[in-house]
Amino acid sequence: MDTIAYILLAIVIAILVKVYNHRKNIKDLRIALNKQFGKKPKTQRYDFEDLSHYWNEYKKNLPDDEMIDEITWNDLEMDKLFCRINNCSSFPGEQVLYTMLHCLPKDKLYTESLEERIKFFLNSDSERLEMQLLLLTSLGKDRDSYFVPNFISDIDTFEIKGIWKYRVMQGLLFLFILLAVIFQSQGFLLLSSMVFIINIIVYSKQKFKYESYLKALGDIAAIISFGKKVANSKVLSYESKFNELNERVGAFKKLFNNIINVTSKKNAIISGDLFAILYDYIIGATLIDFIRYDQIMRVLKNKEKEFMDLYKRIGMIDMAITIGSFRRSLPHSCTPLFNKDKILQIQDIYHPLIDDPVVNTATLDGNCIITGSNASGKSTFIKAVAVNVILAQTLNTCMARKMVLPFSRVITSMAVTDDLMSGESYYIKEIKYLNRIIKSLSDERFVICVIDEILRGTNTEERIAASASILKYIHKKNCLAIVATHDIELTSILGSLYKNYHFREQMHEKDITFDYRIYDGVSKSRNAIKLLKYVGFPDEIINEAEGFDVNLLHENRNVFSEG
Repeated sequence: MDTIAYILLAIVIAILVKVYNHRKNIKDLRIALNKQFGKKPKTQRYDFEDLSHYWNEYKKNLPDDEMIDEITWNDLEMDKLFCRINNCSSFPGEQVLYTMLHCLPKDKLYTESLEERIKFFLNSDSERLEMQLLLLTSLGKDRDSYFVPNFISDIDTFEIKGIWKYRVMQGLLFLFILLAVIFQSQGFLLLSSMVFIINIIVYSKQKFKYESYLKALGDIAAIISFGKKVANSKVLSYESKFNELNERVGAFKKLFNNIINVTSKKNAIISGDLFAILYDYIIGATLIDFIRYDQIMRVLKNKEKEFMDLYKRIGMIDMAITIGSFRRSLPHSCTPLFNKDKILQIQDIYHPLIDDPVVNTATLDGNCIITGSNASGKSTFIKAVAVNVILAQTLNTCMARKMVLPFSRVITSMAVTDDLMSGESYYIKEIKYLNRIIKSLSDERFVICVIDEILRGTNTEERIAASASILKYIHKKNCLAIVATHDIELTSILGSLYKNYHFREQMHEKDITFDYRIYDGVSKSRNAIKLLKYVGFPDEIINEAEGFDVNLLHENRNVFSEG
């Protein structure tokens, strides 16, 4: 067998190995995706700054009452909740999921449309798996790709400045070459050579900046390509069902081809092909890449809204699959029932971040105060309610067996901390949190406000007086207030304005147990001193605390006031 035959055989073997490895990788991906669906997402670290790029652009056109503010987001640990939900296969999917978790729609158009897509994938495992595979292999989750929304929205920043100069130098090069050929002139040939060298220098200086932008263009092309694959697929039936990608992708056909022409050369250079590197500089001297890049940017600038619409729709596909996976991973869930009554009906509700949750059932048909001893479950319950109200509207999914609610804005005051950098005390920061709740109340949008330990940052008398005044004011507004507090006095002061619920504990000889269930009425128990004993404080402290005369506190306060 001669040398050429050996070479051909080696090429054939290499191709077969490559095909085998590709098919094996696809098979392994299918197995991994199928295995992960319906399971808790694997623990991983997220760069939330990258994830928020799309949200930062999306919220620019969103009214304040249709978004969750930063304080509420942090109070409810929504970043952790995102991690618990996210099983997306692509960067648009993750960014759209992160964004939609921030949004609170005013009607059922969004939730009904989302539910159609969720059920579509839940009812067809094969369609879901093929779509996941396509999302993962066509788009994936490369960190640099999350920059695409910024690139599109700030496209002026990434344009080549003074493009006319490049056009002039390109024109001079072709003019001198043409004149050198026509007149067989060494002078024009010399001029051509000089312009050629100048253009290479210009290209060499600018190419690295230009090529850094090609990554974003490559991701844009991948988005368009994914849309084409779904729209034209003979395996997937998504487009025939929803008919939303083909027309939108068609508007980018010419742009897609131009991007591929520009980015393919870069990919060849990265591969280390010496001919490709030489070809790059020869073509680079014509400055044609800069001209093409400028043409692409001009088209993108005029199609920003159309592209971002395509981006969102593709992200929603991945998000719908992820929501289906999230539902299957839960002990139980339901889709919410929306009505116009200002009532929350919840059956067997729980918090999704708790592994072995205790469920609760209640009908909150008016403002309410929840009392109870320390560690009895008040804070967990009100967080569970707030989180479920949000997920009902953002993912059309509730961690409950039944949930009936109105479309609502959700705003909280919970995890208040001192701000040492700004010099703000706990109390100052807390009253600012509460004031933003007051300012959010309006006749136009129903608000569910959730407050944990109202005004805990000040003395008892002023806390109760101010808290009662604030809660009376809120009672008059278009709002459902859910307030957890240790101040039993508020239940008497507010009388019939606020319904009362409580959590309780059972005291044993050597320990304390909690059932974490909600009950009607006001809490009668006190356990702060007993908890000191339970965790091992010295008997001297326990005995003195138990024997303390509360009346002395009132007498000293009166003496101080008279003085």
